[in-house]
Amino acid sequence: MTGPPVAPLDPSLLVVGGDIKRLQWLNHHVTSHWPSAQVTTAPAGGSVARLIEQRERDAVVLLIDFADEQAAAALLASMALWLQRTPRLYCVVLAEHGSELTAVAALKNGARDYLPLGIMTRESLLAAIETPYLLRKASQQAALAQVPVLELPNIDVPGYEIVKEIATSNFSSVFLARSEKLRRNVVLKTITRGTSQRERDDAERFQREYEIISSIEHRAIAEIYGFGALPEHQYLAMEYFPCGDLRDRLRNPLSVPESLYYLRTIAEALRVIHAFGILHRDLKPANVMLREDNAPVLIDFGLARRTMDDGEMTGVGQVLGSPYYISPEQARAERTDCRTDLYSLGVMFYEMLTGQKPYMGHTVMEIMTQHARAAIPRLPPELADQQPLLDRLMSKSVDSRYASADQLLADLEAAPAQRLIA
Repeated sequence: MTGPPVAPLDPSLLVVGGDIKRLQWLNHHVTSHWPSAQVTTAPAGGSVARLIEQRERDAVVLLIDFADEQAAAALLASMALWLQRTPRLYCVVLAEHGSELTAVAALKNGARDYLPLGIMTRESLLAAIETPYLLRKASQQAALAQVPVLELPNIDVPGYEIVKEIATSNFSSVFLARSEKLRRNVVLKTITRGTSQRERDDAERFQREYEIISSIEHRAIAEIYGFGALPEHQYLAMEYFPCGDLRDRLRNPLSVPESLYYLRTIAEALRVIHAFGILHRDLKPANVMLREDNAPVLIDFGLARRTMDDGEMTGVGQVLGSPYYISPEQARAERTDCRTDLYSLGVMFYEMLTGQKPYMGHTVMEIMTQHARAAIPRLPPELADQQPLLDRLMSKSVDSRYASADQLLADLEAAPAQRLIA
């Protein structure tokens, strides 16, 4: 049975201790990310226990200066008492003048997270708060929908605590997880190990994805934190992007300057991987994550290959990549090069400008046939200035297409300044 609509929820925090400047700093970062967040502050003392009992909160954040050993010990002891009364309480310690010993003491007394103020960033602060917030949000949504809270998948990866499942497919499952070592949220991608041909192919693609991403250190490529094999699964831990992907961004119309910004910055990311001899071959909005400064990051290299693999061609009847963004040569099972990624980028550019995909159909084959044979779509009159750019990106002939990301970027650089967003 479907329950009533669930209203958006923002974090509810109780912050204990700290001077005015620290409290203002913390409140600013939390409310700038979650404008409706509820941040209650209280001095260390007897009233804290009453505030905890009054209402459920996502986290209690303790600002502790360990230079004052007596006051710090008293606050840690109080935290241990609060946890005895409310075992599910999620406590985060923000430590000033701390050390490995104070970190151990905080965790032994029940803290779920410990962040040194001296090296803490806005990202690490928000990640520490987001973990209990997501758990509470999932629980409340399930309760309002009158269904039981979904149990977390039965996957145990040492060093990682599963928070929630993000996506699943025949190839893999993707989870939001908490890294015990890094003390931050990560994306944990897993596949089932097996002996069938499909499972061996999946494992090969998974291994290739790890090797490709880990071989490139660049801001436009997601960072890898770990890779390993368990008796039943292989896993890959990588950077988490709380701002989401370009697919989410496309749910709202983009202006021409915004579209050109994404075109240019994604082309810069392609230039990086192409310089390493890597073709993505599955470029689409869902595989472009966004950082907090709106910079794009390429993910999902499961279908990627190195350009030196000259003999590799797509098998007849085998579809690699999304049919909505596939290049004509991929649709025809022909050999691919960097111009394949540029065609997919052109399809994305059309979607950014118009809010629509250029080719639609009732079947995958119908869509692929249009990519291979249909005319390049025409932009509406108010966007006609961008048609020459689109024509060259989406040319059916690879020889008429941009030969490289560098060539595209040079064209954009030569364009009038008003076409580009700063």
